[in-house]
Amino acid sequence: MTKKNQHIKNKNLPRLVITGSRGLIGSTLTSYFKDTFEVLELDLALGHNLADEAFVEEWFQKNRNLYGMIVCHAYNPIAPLAGTKSRKIEPHAISLDELRNYFEINSISAFDVCRNFIKNNTEGIIVTVSSLYGTVAPHHDIYKNFTKPIGYSMSKASLNMMTKYLATYYAPHFRFNTVVLGGVPAGKQDAQFLAGYQKHVPLKRMMTVREVISVFDFLLDKRSSYVTGTEVFVDGGWTAW
Repeated sequence: MTKKNQHIKNKNLPRLVITGSRGLIGSTLTSYFKDTFEVLELDLALGHNLADEAFVEEWFQKNRNLYGMIVCHAYNPIAPLAGTKSRKIEPHAISLDELRNYFEINSISAFDVCRNFIKNNTEGIIVTVSSLYGTVAPHHDIYKNFTKPIGYSMSKASLNMMTKYLATYYAPHFRFNTVVLGGVPAGKQDAQFLAGYQKHVPLKRMMTVREVISVFDFLLDKRSSYVTGTEVFVDGGWTAW
């Protein structure tokens, strides 16, 4: 099949928006769903500033008739490698500007793409991507030269509640669910951190990116039409303890 014919074929597929499509999780989902959906990517790496209200509004006005959306983009600084400069900042010492950065991307921007999806479509399926740290506090002992920022937990908890709120208000035409993810090794964590993290997971390991796919498959499927307003945990059992 030629590239031209492939393009025509994709235009007949239902349209799925993936924000943060070039990130670790987003790129995996983009690659997986490209044969099932016409995937519309939104990512800062592609020049898309999802914190720009005018850009988001214009983009969704130009891209209507959407099947669904996965909200993957996030602000999430990771722990530094062993021997690198420490970022251990006490929660009471975090600057309010830094705190605002978390809410600007993880909460406000996420809400903005969701509301513009709603304004420009009559129905749809939206899946937000959250973290177990938006539900439970981090095990602080596993971070030796880093403090997992309180802003990350606060903003992800806000995302969880936003998703439930929209699920209840805009039902039955729109379904909203949250996928709550555990840690994924990104080749940047050191051995000490990995050992500390894994001791708190019943499955004794971090998950692979491929292990998140089936949950999104399920939530985007029209056969899951009675599933809305819920949190689906993919965390190896971390939150079961």
